[in-house]
Amino acid sequence: MVSFLPTGKPLVYLITVTCSAGFLNFGYDQGVFAGSLVSHYYLTTFGPNPETPPDASVQGTTSALFDVGGAAGALVVIFIGALLGRRRTIQLGCVLVTIGAILQATSKTLGQLITGRLITGLGVGMQTTTVPNYLAECTPAASRGAHMAIEICLCALGLFLAQWINYSQANSESSFAFAFPLSFQVIFAIFTGCFCFILPESPRWLVSRGRVEEAEKVVTRLLGQGSETPEVRHLMTEMLEAEELETGGGAKSRFKQLFTSGPTQNARRVGLACLVAIGQQATGVNAITYYVPTLLQKYLKVGRHGSLLIGGFFSVVSFVFTLPTIVLIDKIGRIPLFIIGCVIQAICWIIIAALIPTAPVGSSVFGAVIVAFIFIFFASYSTCWLATSWGYGAEVLPLNIRSDANRTGFRRFFNFVIVEWTPTAIQNIGYKYYVILAVFNVVMIPIFYYCAPETRGKTLEEMDFYFATKYGAQADLAAVEAQHRVRKNGSAQDKESSSQMEEVEKGSGSV
Repeated sequence: MVSFLPTGKPLVYLITVTCSAGFLNFGYDQGVFAGSLVSHYYLTTFGPNPETPPDASVQGTTSALFDVGGAAGALVVIFIGALLGRRRTIQLGCVLVTIGAILQATSKTLGQLITGRLITGLGVGMQTTTVPNYLAECTPAASRGAHMAIEICLCALGLFLAQWINYSQANSESSFAFAFPLSFQVIFAIFTGCFCFILPESPRWLVSRGRVEEAEKVVTRLLGQGSETPEVRHLMTEMLEAEELETGGGAKSRFKQLFTSGPTQNARRVGLACLVAIGQQATGVNAITYYVPTLLQKYLKVGRHGSLLIGGFFSVVSFVFTLPTIVLIDKIGRIPLFIIGCVIQAICWIIIAALIPTAPVGSSVFGAVIVAFIFIFFASYSTCWLATSWGYGAEVLPLNIRSDANRTGFRRFFNFVIVEWTPTAIQNIGYKYYVILAVFNVVMIPIFYYCAPETRGKTLEEMDFYFATKYGAQADLAAVEAQHRVRKNGSAQDKESSSQMEEVEKGSGSV
């Protein structure tokens, strides 16, 4: 342990900043390639010849292979995440992002560009699978949503930087205009990787590896209190009880736990995490994020300079409207935000789908209205879905399979599907594609209302007890109820600890 590091709230915020830098890298990479696709260097270097740019299929595949790499990175975490721990897995992802970014920036052939996209995606996939888990496991229950919203706010800032850096190169036809934006992301990877050296490991991961004394030291630092205080003892007891409940007293492999219910209903919770990951892509956000410049040139007949300028304003909207989530997510909860977002997003897609086929050729009024509703879509998604969807999976999953439950793989796979088929779908069915996206949003409303439990204000261990109590078998339910009776009707010291714990949650918060 590094003795000069802060404790309590300052340490929690230092962890938040480091994790946020990892997601800033993700947001940057989501937006930077949109500008690359319309750069002079890309159009004249990676097509069949300098006079013929890459077709829609090549464009879609090259963009989407980043998400194939991301899905592979999420799969890699299944095999190495629990062994390396949260910090080392994040650091390995940073190394891969750096290698992939350099390969992309120096590409002279389509093969090298694709390889760079895949390796970058691999690293980002490892980061985005692990960072939410690490942050969720180190932040207070009462404000966990806000910390995760800060992380995603920085992700939106990454998109903002990417699109405005692209815009700064809009008039350049040099290779620098292609290479500089792609290589700039190395800064974020280095920052995250270096700070991970001086941060503590997740206490939940340490408990899962049997390193209880180390976990207690980390909890002590996160709470900023002495190791013998009631709050530290309470949290350690809760973690150990949850670990026992999750394993069911057996030695079942983590991979097998993904597909079995057990005391804590693992399979059900993996399904919920994957549902949210799929739902995030079903909103249609990446149909816009990747192809804003292309769509604007096609439908509004603006040039590359104008399309990049408008795309830059989309990133401003995304960043600004992520800020309210920091307050709302712990006030009204995750599920209400999901549903509100789906309603607004469905309305936006329906209106956009209605305007595109009816717009008179060259109509600036219709074009402005279409752009306005794309802005509204971005604002709704940024407030209601962006941070909420990334945090929910980490909150709902059990500790022992939190890094293995491959919700990010599902997210990446459906991200690939959306990014791959968007150029072809727009080319072949036009506005009808947006009708499909509207239907996706409508369908998700009852699904989340009836099937997804709220995680607001609950510790990660309380989610274990919730699922075991509501869905577990009778034997498991009896065990959980017995544990609750011990905590509720224990000694006067235990009761005093619980009372003090409530004060801590209101103040510095319980981890």
